Amino acid sequence: MTSTLGRNSRLPTNQDSTDPEQFRILLGTAARVPAVTMALIVTIVVTTLVAAGSDLTGVYAATAGAWLGLHQVTLTIDDTALGVLPLLPTAVLVWLSARSCASAADAMVVHSGYALDGRDAARITAATLAGPLAVTVTALVVLQDASSVLPVSTPDPARSLAWVTGLYLLSSLLGVGSRIWRPLCDRYGVPEWLVDSVRPATRAVLGMFAMGGLLTVVGMLWSWQTVGDLLARGENWIGVLGLLIVSILYLPNVMIGAAAILAGSTVEFGEVRLSLFEATGGDLPALPVLAAIPPGPAPSFWPVALAVPATVGALLGRYVAKRNLEAQARGEYVSGSDGALTVLAAAAEAGLVTALATWAAGGRLGFFGVVGANWWLAGVLVFAWSGLLGLITAQLLLWREGKLAAAEAEAARAPEDASAEPDDSEDSDEDEATGDLGAPKAIEAPPAADTEPDTDTDTRAGDPDDTEVVDAEVVEDDEEPEPKPDEKDTGESGIVDVEIDDEAGDGDLPKGPRNTSD
Repeated sequence: MTSTLGRNSRLPTNQDSTDPEQFRILLGTAARVPAVTMALIVTIVVTTLVAAGSDLTGVYAATAGAWLGLHQVTLTIDDTALGVLPLLPTAVLVWLSARSCASAADAMVVHSGYALDGRDAARITAATLAGPLAVTVTALVVLQDASSVLPVSTPDPARSLAWVTGLYLLSSLLGVGSRIWRPLCDRYGVPEWLVDSVRPATRAVLGMFAMGGLLTVVGMLWSWQTVGDLLARGENWIGVLGLLIVSILYLPNVMIGAAAILAGSTVEFGEVRLSLFEATGGDLPALPVLAAIPPGPAPSFWPVALAVPATVGALLGRYVAKRNLEAQARGEYVSGSDGALTVLAAAAEAGLVTALATWAAGGRLGFFGVVGANWWLAGVLVFAWSGLLGLITAQLLLWREGKLAAAEAEAARAPEDASAEPDDSEDSDEDEATGDLGAPKAIEAPPAADTEPDTDTDTRAGDPDDTEVVDAEVVEDDEEPEPKPDEKDTGESGIVDVEIDDEAGDGDLPKGPRNTSD
């Protein structure tokens, strides 16, 4: 995949007109996703009608209704409103459309050789909306024509077009925005802490929904017998397969409701009310995935599950603190308030996405009335948990790392300070050796021995020139050494008479004085 970043930002001269290659790219963006979606819908509808042994009289109305239901448009069949529609196929459709928009943006860049600008992004968005809106208008016309012979009502056109426009605008924002959002933030001077809040907010939302899915799976395993009884109502393998498929399609709705319960919100399903603090039973549709809802009452240990949003908030704060510390290690400037602002922005984004997803997962369902979680309360609670716990965790980690860094810096300065200080012992020894003026002091002579000093004699037979080595004493220049015993000063000649004991040699040397030089 070719990136749209890092290319020449200079605009070509013919940018106002669309060449054939760009037109081909835009046409594929407009038609690819609606065509594939309609082909799949027709295949499923025809297969279902044939498997049920029905004729193909209402195939057009069923196809049009399936297209609108895929885009979360409320359908009314036999005066029964079906407003709670599965989110899984809608999420897959938005993802495919976002990938198509991203591919179109990359193809535009490869063809033109220039960076994607606002005009190209607007063209891709318009093409993304054109195809689905055309199919939606056609579906509304088909349902209006079929309502005269089938028990189906035509949905509100404005509401239907609003849903389709919103979903494909979201897909275009995700697809094209993934290519240009960082350059746009740099161009318009968006604060760095706001840019850095997108990733932790995404992690927090996915963490809450993942824990909601885990809670759903645990509830279904806990009520496995009920799940088996509901599947047995399918009578044959076609019915069982249909119940399984419908349960899988509604699984994201149940996961979002479970995530809202973990945050502390309340889910209503007709007479059933469920939260971490209460659980009242009631009638539910015969759908196996709904067996995860406990009959009630709420056990006393359920509030312990509030540790889940608290943990998600703490992990958000830990992630933000880690990113700030890494930025500081790279030498980037990070102010003291950037971490707190990033956490609060991420918590607000997570709360907003949770509220929108919870609202989309609910709706009106026949005589059950409003079905789903309290969407605004779920958003506020996710924001509160993520913001509070994230802020506390981030500030504690940043404070601890700051203390550790200060301690390490202090420990690193200690050897430098010690090496910079003069050594008193060395100075005292040097003072003793040099004195105040730097002149060397006299070295005191060792005390005179009580006995005669040992004189080393090295005599050889027949060699009268050998002399004895006399230990010399170092004295000060101004003082003359006291004559030792058996030494006589001969004056200024410096000649000392030394008597040699006969026993020192072999007896071959003559007796008498021997001269030796100092």
